[in-house]
Amino acid sequence: MATSREPDKISRREALRLIGLGGAAALLAATTGPALAAGRRAAPVLQEKPYAGLTMRMLSQGGSDYEPGLKQYALEFEDKTGAKIEFDWAPWESLMPKVQADIASGKPQFDMFTNDIEFQYTIYPNLLPINDFIKNANYDMSGFFAPVAKYGEGIGGQPGVRYGLPIIVGVSVIFYRKDLIPTFPTTWADYEQAMAANTGNGKYGLAFAGVPAQLVKLFLARYWSQGDPLFTPDWKPLINSEKGVKALSMLKDEMTKYSPPGILAWDNPDAANAFLNGDVAIQEGWGSFILPSLQDPSKSKVVDKWAIAGYPENGTGNFVQHNMVIFKTAQNPQAAFDYIAYCTGPDNAKRNLTEFKMVAARKTPWTDPDVVAQQPYLPDLAAVLDRGKPFSPNVPQWLELFIGLAEQLSAAMAGKAEVKQALDNAAEKWTETIQQAPLSFPYTE
Repeated sequence: MATSREPDKISRREALRLIGLGGAAALLAATTGPALAAGRRAAPVLQEKPYAGLTMRMLSQGGSDYEPGLKQYALEFEDKTGAKIEFDWAPWESLMPKVQADIASGKPQFDMFTNDIEFQYTIYPNLLPINDFIKNANYDMSGFFAPVAKYGEGIGGQPGVRYGLPIIVGVSVIFYRKDLIPTFPTTWADYEQAMAANTGNGKYGLAFAGVPAQLVKLFLARYWSQGDPLFTPDWKPLINSEKGVKALSMLKDEMTKYSPPGILAWDNPDAANAFLNGDVAIQEGWGSFILPSLQDPSKSKVVDKWAIAGYPENGTGNFVQHNMVIFKTAQNPQAAFDYIAYCTGPDNAKRNLTEFKMVAARKTPWTDPDVVAQQPYLPDLAAVLDRGKPFSPNVPQWLELFIGLAEQLSAAMAGKAEVKQALDNAAEKWTETIQQAPLSFPYTE
C-alpha cells in the first residue's frame, strides 16, 4: 500500500512495517524424545502419545506464506504426539513490541516464536540455544541455502551457537521482461542501458518500492557489488565512503531517469503491480509479492514474458531468513524442538515448497524435476538466494542501524539532502549507536 508520509522520515514502528519478507518422518512414526526430531523414519511404537495434555503457544506473523503450513503441521503434530500448538498471529510491525512485552511480563505466555532472524539479534539472551537438541536428535542440517549455514549462528559474538531453525528465506530479486531484454546485463552500465532502452511512451525501465526502508536493499545491492562490508572489523562505518556515494548516486540517477513519477510513495504491491501490468521492464523487490501472480492471466499481462536474475556485478540485497526459535521459559523445550524440527526438517521440505508455496529454506527440493516442472523459475531464484547477505549479521542494534540508513537514503532520494551528506549522517548515527552499547566481537560479513 502506498503511503503519503514524507519520504525522509520514518518512525521505528513504520520502519518495522516496511522492512521487507527434520523430524517429519520420525514424528509420523510417533516415537518419543530426541527421536521425534531426528528426520529419520522409524518403526511405529505402540505407546501413549508422549506429549498428551501439553499445550504450547507460538507468536508469529499473520498472513505470512508459512502460516498455512505451520497450522497444518500443528494438527499433524498433535495427532501423533498429543501436544497442541496454539498460535498468536500478529501483524509484522507489532511482533517486536509484543515479544518484548511478553518477556518483560514475568509470566511469559509464549513457548516459541517465528519470524526474521534479526529479531533474535535483539532478544537472544531470552532464547534457548538448540545445538544440543540438534545433536541429540541427529537433525539433518544439510541442504539449506548457503547464507543459512553461514549466517544462522553466532548471535552477539557467540561462534557456533544456534538459536533457531529456518522455515523460509528471501532476498531482493530482479524480475525483467525477457521479451524486451533477451540477454540480461551483467554490468551496471549495461543494466542502465537496458532501463534507458525501455523508457518512453508511458513505459518505464525500472520499478521498485520507494518507501524508506525498502530503499535499503536497493542501496545494498549497488554497494555490496563493489566489495566492501558495512563496517570495518572495529566498527567504523564504511557506507559514507566513495563506494557508498557511488551506490546511492547510481540509484538516485536511475530513479530520476527511468522510474515512474511518485515512486518514493510506492510500497511492494505497487511495484509488483506495475510489472504485472506491463508498465515497466524491470522490477527490483521481494519475490513473495509478485511470484504468485506472474503466471495468472487474470492478474498478469506478462505471462510467459518474464524471468529472474541477480544483480549485476555480483550485487545482492539483504538476505532474510525466518527462523523458529524457543524461549528459555518454554514449559517443555524438547516438545518445542520436536515441533520446529518437524516443520523445518528434510521430510517436509518438499511440502513447504510445493504444497504451501513457501520460499522454503531447504534448497534440496528446489532441484526436484517434478517441482521444477511446475515452477521452472526455481533454479534462477535459488542462484540469487545462494549469494545473499543479511544486513549487519548478528548485531543486536540492527534495528537502529537499519532505521538510520533508511531515513537518510530516503532524504537523499527525495532531494532533501545531498548524497554524501545523507550518508555521513547515517554513518554518524551508526557510530553513536555502537558507542552506546559497544560490542566485544569484530564485525564480519
